[in-house]
Amino acid sequence: MNLPALDIFMILPSLALVFFRVSGMVMTAPIFGSPVIPMRIRAALTLVLTLVTFPLLGNQLPQNATLADVIAGAAGELMIGAAIGLGLTIMLLAGEVAGTLIGQQAGLVLGEVVNPLQEHQASVLGQIYTVVLALVFLVAGGHRALVAAVLDTFAVIPLLASRDTQSMVLLLSETLTAAFVAGIRIAGPAMIALFLAAISLAVLSRAMPQLNILTVGFTVHVFLALGVVWLGLNSCEGILLEVVADGLDAVRAAFQLPPGRVRFSY
Repeated sequence: MNLPALDIFMILPSLALVFFRVSGMVMTAPIFGSPVIPMRIRAALTLVLTLVTFPLLGNQLPQNATLADVIAGAAGELMIGAAIGLGLTIMLLAGEVAGTLIGQQAGLVLGEVVNPLQEHQASVLGQIYTVVLALVFLVAGGHRALVAAVLDTFAVIPLLASRDTQSMVLLLSETLTAAFVAGIRIAGPAMIALFLAAISLAVLSRAMPQLNILTVGFTVHVFLALGVVWLGLNSCEGILLEVVADGLDAVRAAFQLPPGRVRFSY
């Protein structure tokens, strides 16, 4: 009668280690780690993912793990999950980079709003791009690919195994660079249009000195930026999907995981 209870007691250390790795991903991943989602919901999601993942590991679980092993390995497991979620979160910052660049050129940074996904001040256009990228991430199945990546790490980096922190630092560095490049690509059309408009207004101010170029220029820049952004959102689907795919590929490459099971077409 005591054997089932003894079996449960024996697997608790391994279950706790799996919980720490999954919780690291949930805390930092896009959508999952959003402050908008109540803490209870995130804790319940972490527990459900842990209970679903644990039976799939089989022989990958450490044998005879103890409470001391859990205490020693908790930080490492948490770091692995956090690096996976944070790597993709940084990639999705490309939307905020694009919105900030356009807002600086158009003068829209004067009116900032609170970004509910990250709880800080952001430009209006940055907020729009962030929400669009988050929706693309969900529609393209990025949340499933992220969970699959965490599951695959158990085969490459078993619980309580040694970890290469250099690869995690390189992952964050590469995704940060890629996010800035993607943000410039997204904002490129609007920045070019605003640059040409600035040149045209400069020529106009020389031809008509009595024209209040500041008032006219601000209005022209705002309407031009909004128009180009609206047109760009209809035509930059490939770039947005590429941002999500590149983020997932960077995570898998950093941990030497096999190719992802969720693929995107763009």
